[in-house]
This record gives sequence, structure tokens and C-alpha cells, in this order.
Amino acid sequence: MSSLSESGTFASILSIGTGVRAMRILFVILDGLADRPQAVLGGKTPLDAAQTPHLDRLAECGTTGLLTPLAPGVPVESDTAHFLLFGYDLDRFPGRAAFEAIGRGIDVPAGAVVLLASFAQTSVHDGTLRRDALTWATARSGDEADCDRLAQSVGAFETHGVRFRLTPCGRGEAILTVTPAAGDDACPEVSRSVSDVDPFYDGARVARCRPLAEAPRAESARRTADALNAYLGWAHARLSAHPLNRRRTVRGVAPIDFLLTKWAAVRPDVPPFVEQNGLRAASVENYPLYAGLARVCGMTPVGTPRRNSSDAAADFGEKLRVADDLFAQGYEFVHVHSKAPDVAAHRKDPRAKQRAIAALDSALGPLVAEIGDRPDRSDRLVVVTGDHATPSSGPLIHSGEAIPLLIVGGPNVLPDDVTEFSERAAIRGGLGHVRGRDVMPLLLNSIDRARLHGVRHEPAARPYWQPRPEPFRVG
Repeated sequence: MSSLSESGTFASILSIGTGVRAMRILFVILDGLADRPQAVLGGKTPLDAAQTPHLDRLAECGTTGLLTPLAPGVPVESDTAHFLLFGYDLDRFPGRAAFEAIGRGIDVPAGAVVLLASFAQTSVHDGTLRRDALTWATARSGDEADCDRLAQSVGAFETHGVRFRLTPCGRGEAILTVTPAAGDDACPEVSRSVSDVDPFYDGARVARCRPLAEAPRAESARRTADALNAYLGWAHARLSAHPLNRRRTVRGVAPIDFLLTKWAAVRPDVPPFVEQNGLRAASVENYPLYAGLARVCGMTPVGTPRRNSSDAAADFGEKLRVADDLFAQGYEFVHVHSKAPDVAAHRKDPRAKQRAIAALDSALGPLVAEIGDRPDRSDRLVVVTGDHATPSSGPLIHSGEAIPLLIVGGPNVLPDDVTEFSERAAIRGGLGHVRGRDVMPLLLNSIDRARLHGVRHEPAARPYWQPRPEPFRVG
């Protein structure tokens, strides 16, 4: 255990006898923020086309650049991007389904593999299944209750020395827990190294689960994949013949007849944020994925009521107010997230994404007023960026473009010459191009917490200065 947790936070130590108030970090993620030039917007991106006076003002007062979460041109999911942005290496990444499960209050047992399973409508073509629609996406009245009933009929199964347990978790989704069958010495373990069955696109053929080429234990991965295919085939037969689905067909409603699995994961083993980065942290969000991320990373998850997309400004404004309250309670790092740009982009509607970004900008008025004309006197470092690019046209779910990043506040941020916040403007920014894993060291340096490279007081090589190393005792 780090001595930081024993002796209190750096902020409290710094304030003792120095009169210096430690800087705090407001870390704002606008999901799916970056985009591509859109013809309907005159060749601008939705961010570039949106009216964003407050974001532009923050950019004018601070420094900007472009963020590549993982590698140039490589699209990532939100879970991977956040994990990197929070300062963690991907070798500790447990898999997205772990965050999804834990965010919904479902435990991930040691030695188990969990997958997210989405109830879906499918159809048979030449002996193969086609994904017609995810049940949660169709949003028909009564579908969620139907999924809960159907889950009971496929809730437990055992084959190939592998046991499956399905736990519905709302919105037409479930967590599938995979464990070795009790007493089966021939199958001592299950493997997360299996491929996704969900093809991610309506109209695409459902994929067969296969062991991954890089699996550290090939036989375990093969057995797990074979068992999962057997379970899904059994589940399809049972769901197709279920009386509830027969009644749906009579009513002219598509049956819910398959489980699409993805994002295999294991029990997380991740150091808490305060040990990883030296800051007491919280996350303000109302999606299970981000609540799960916060819990896994040892951040305090704080939920707010989820509003519909037309209330993006009110939703975002409330999260910012909650962040203020958390800072008043002594938190030093608060993550605030908005899904609105990503939702609009997934609908392939550039103008809707433009409106969503403008709405979020309107909620930043109080923050910009608080920073005022002298951001160097602020005790808050404000960071605004996205987690990935979500193109609002074309076939890709996410794309690999870099994301604009701005940092403003406090005496250590040197403003650059950029006066607006957009992908195009950020190319000229003083931060240049940074990777996701580099963001936390940048922020720690900006608030005078960075550890001097080559100086070590702790066994683990953390990026922050340890204020009170374990003392040397005599006598």
C-alpha cells in the first residue's frame, strides 16, 4: 500500500504551512467528439461547424493539441481510451465486459470469464444467422420484460467441461459468466482469448466464436470457444421455440431469438487511481460502463439522472455542478463525461452532432466565467477532449482520427496562439500530438505533482511525486 494513503493526499500536505492551495483537475470527456469533414456542413467537422464560444474561449486562454488515444489511425472503444487516459497500461486492461458487469452491480468471480450478451432479432440465410436488430435499439414497449423472461429459459448450461450462467441486466442485455464446471479436472480453466460473436452491424452475418491466435493457452481458448458456440446454438433453439416468441410472431413482432456476445473479460486487477496517479478521484456519469470503470479504477462513482438527447445541456450542466461539489469535498481529480456527441454521430447525423456540441458548449458558461480573464490565477486545471472519433457519416463505428485536446488554468500552462477549439485549429497547438497514456503525466506536471525521473522512493514507478516517503528509522 502506498504511504500516500496512510499520510493523506498531497493537497492536504502541500497546504500545511505553505499557504499554497493545491491545483485540482476537472477532466471533461465529450464522447466521440472528433469527426471527419462532412459535405452537408460545407466540409467542416461538426465541432468546427458548431457555435462554441465557451470552448473557443478556453482554447484561447490555454494550450491545445491533438490526442491519439492508442496509435495513429487505430479506432478505439471508450473503455480502452478512458483506461489509457486515466494513466493505466493496457497490460492491466481486464476487458470491457468486466466494466459493464461491475457497473451494473454484477460480480466477476476469480477464475471466471464474463461477456456482454445482447438479446437480438436474427434471421436464417443459407444456414447462417444474420443480425437484424439489437433488441435495445428497437426500443419496443415490453421488450425488456420479454428479455427478462427469455433469459430464464437460457440461464444455465454446461458443456465441454464449461458452465454458463446468464444474468439479465436491463435494456435487453445480460452478463454471461463462464466458469469451469465443478469437479471437471479435464477443464481446469476458461479463457478470455475468444472472439466476438456480435458482428456489430445490422444485416451482417453473426460470427462464429473462435480462439484468438495470441491466446497464451491455446487449448483452453479452443475449449472455451467451442463451449460458447454450443451454448449459443442451444440458446437459439430454445429461444426460437419459446411460447413468448411464438406469441410475438402472431402479433407481427420480430422474435427475440439470439444472444450476441462480445468483449470477453476477467476479474480486474488494477491499482486504485490514488496509487496510480496520487490524486483522490471521482467520476460523474450515468452509464453503467463508466460507473464500472470508476469502480475498477478506485474512483468514486457519482451518478446523475439520465436525460434524453434533447436535454444534453441540462445533463452536462448538472454534472459540472456535481463536480464543483466534489471539489468542495476534497476530491482532486473529477472526471465528467457526456455521451451526446457520440449518440448523434452513431445516428449518422452530422447536423445533430453539431447541435449536440453547441448544447454542451452552452453549459460551460459558468465555468468560463469562473476562470475569467486571469486563468493563471485559477486553482483548477480544466482539461477538455474526447475519447475517440465517431464519424457522423460512412460505415465505421469509430474512426482513428486524432481528437482536439485543450488544457487551461493555473500558473504553469503557457497559452499558445490557438483561439478556437476544433480539429483543424488544434493542429497548430502548443501541445502538439500526444498519446493517451501521456495525458496524466502532462497533467501532473501542470499541477506540480510530477516525479523527477530517476528519483525513486517507492517500489512502484508512479508518475507523481511521493510527498512523504516511508521514513528511515533509527534506535
